[in-house]
Amino acid sequence: MKIRALAAVGIATALALSACGGDSDDTSGGSNEGEAKTGTVRLWLNGEDTPQELVDYAKAEFEKANPGSKLEFERQQWTGIVEKLTTSLSSSDSPDVVELGNTQAQAFEAAGALYDISDKKAELGGDDLVQSLVESGSYDGKFYGVPYYGGARIVVYRKDLFEKAGLEIPTSTQEFVDAGIKLKQENAAEADFSGIYYPGKYWYAALPFIWDEGGDIAVKEGDAWVGKLSSPQSVAGLTTVKKIMDEASAAPKDADEAKDYLDFCKGKIGMLMGPGWKVGQILNEDDGCPKMEKNIGAFALPGKAPGTTAPAFLGGSNLAISAKSANPELAYSLLKIMASEGYQTKLADLGLLPVKKSLLGQVTGDEAAEAQAKAAENTRFTPASENWAGVEAGSVLPDMLVAIAQGKDVAAEAKTADEAIASALNQ
Repeated sequence: MKIRALAAVGIATALALSACGGDSDDTSGGSNEGEAKTGTVRLWLNGEDTPQELVDYAKAEFEKANPGSKLEFERQQWTGIVEKLTTSLSSSDSPDVVELGNTQAQAFEAAGALYDISDKKAELGGDDLVQSLVESGSYDGKFYGVPYYGGARIVVYRKDLFEKAGLEIPTSTQEFVDAGIKLKQENAAEADFSGIYYPGKYWYAALPFIWDEGGDIAVKEGDAWVGKLSSPQSVAGLTTVKKIMDEASAAPKDADEAKDYLDFCKGKIGMLMGPGWKVGQILNEDDGCPKMEKNIGAFALPGKAPGTTAPAFLGGSNLAISAKSANPELAYSLLKIMASEGYQTKLADLGLLPVKKSLLGQVTGDEAAEAQAKAAENTRFTPASENWAGVEAGSVLPDMLVAIAQGKDVAAEAKTADEAIASALNQ
């Protein structure tokens, strides 16, 4: 699942959304109660993450539940989707149900571009829904986007190098860091070898260490956001990240993780942290290394306390109804189907991550799929602000981590980042 394609939206996009129609205070999700209605519902899903067989299932279930109505499906691309949604959701020809990346959703919610479905939350899954995606589907105490699917970051590792070094799968943060250091030492003959590959800009991978220590990026105190990266707890997490960078990694201190699979295939990585689809990227036939498949394993990143998992950033998507939908009752019928146990179970059967906690144990497939399901049991999300996109667009977290990787003081850099984050979120 190409969660990384859901990168920073940018403040300008969020501001442009103010032109979108619909008033979030006056709209609410419809139902199929009362007089039966017929019509056509347009569904937009992005990329190739949703297999066609699931689309066909949704279409059949929708048309069976709504005789005389039709479902029209349009597959969009992640590249440029924010701009396309901004235009489409404000037009008289708006799609009815749309997929939103979880880092995109709140800008649309804040702009009034989506229906408020707060009164339907329980019916759509309620407390069984994965919390971090509930947060991305919520704004100002209201619920707009039901979680659709998720993608949790996991650890991908070399089984043969673990065996050679006499290592078992780590069960705590300390064991994970120690294993990375040992792998780096035992493979010192390989130039630029990383026991744990950690390039400086990889901010997603820093979050579990911060959260697991009890730290956070930012919290809202009263009416204002306050940066919390310089708190003692967050600094403790960042100090662990620095230890990994200094002692377990040989990755570039000013690069990101986009090409980590190339070094993995060159035999220069013992472990890396990445989304569940990372294994598929490593094994792709174009520039990957399919022959390495037997030596690749995966596990959920362990937490500070032995036997626990660290809180994972859960990438993913939400489904929402356009405020300009011509058929909101029918659109809600489709939303219920795609949030249903039947549909979500089929997601699990295909090795994807369903968004109901009760179904995570049903995920099947390779070690990476099972590790994702385990990681998804303990997830967190970025601060619930429509202005978060500005933090990403400003590269605040990558800049902080690069400075730390290059030897700058952890606490000082965290304080600088806090100031930038507060400035962006409080606009």
